[in-house]
Amino acid sequence: MTMTKEAVKDKMKDGNVVVLNVLPEAEFAKLHIIGSENIPFGLTPADFIQAVEKKYGKEKFFITYSASLSSDTGLKAAKTLQENKFKANDYAGGTQEWSEAGYPTEGTDAKASVASAK
Repeated sequence: MTMTKEAVKDKMKDGNVVVLNVLPEAEFAKLHIIGSENIPFGLTPADFIQAVEKKYGKEKFFITYSASLSSDTGLKAAKTLQENKFKANDYAGGTQEWSEAGYPTEGTDAKASVASAK
């Protein structure tokens, strides 16, 4: 079920894909994948589903992620979406793996050098 960073990067080119950071807004503001959106999974699962459906509908493909491999929040969010008839997968490496690979991130903790990353 987990996607690789390369697969996520490739899928991001598809306009029908939403990369969804499921961490609290304060964490999203610190560091996130450029182009990703934020809906915290810290809400109840029902509130999370309602927020996603209200903003995007059910026709998109969602890739959820959190901070790192040590956090299973992205996986829980993807499973919750799937259980509610959304198309979803998770990216377990999260912001940490993405950033360490030199892929573009943004936020208050983003490194200035990422602008030149491929």
